[in-house]
Amino acid sequence: MSKKIFLISHNDFAKGLKRSVEMIAGKQPNLMALGLKPGGNPEEIVQKISDNFTDDDEVIVLGDLAGGSVCNAALRLTLRPNVTLVAGTNLALVLQVVLDSESKDLATQIEKARQQMKPLALQLTTEDDESIF
Repeated sequence: MSKKIFLISHNDFAKGLKRSVEMIAGKQPNLMALGLKPGGNPEEIVQKISDNFTDDDEVIVLGDLAGGSVCNAALRLTLRPNVTLVAGTNLALVLQVVLDSESKDLATQIEKARQQMKPLALQLTTEDDESIF
């Protein structure tokens, strides 16, 4: 059984995620990115996914928006027992799924990715005030 990961989105978001993941983690032969272009049909994306896996594969589909046309179309894939669809994907989640080969627990991978979402800000002390600018 091999793991296949499909990134799906509106326009080129999925393709950009794939490029970013491969910049960080190297080439990922089991990672495919598909984007819905203006005027396109989301069913074509679902068909491309269906054409690229078998019942013996573990399939994870990471989509951009819950309730969006691409994820809505991909929902029918989840009728197959080897397919999981997750909406709201981001770079942290894709990296978790790609790099965390030891954990098969997608819920844990999602939680680890969620922990990466936080506000960041520098805290200046009086000693540092002038050296920053």
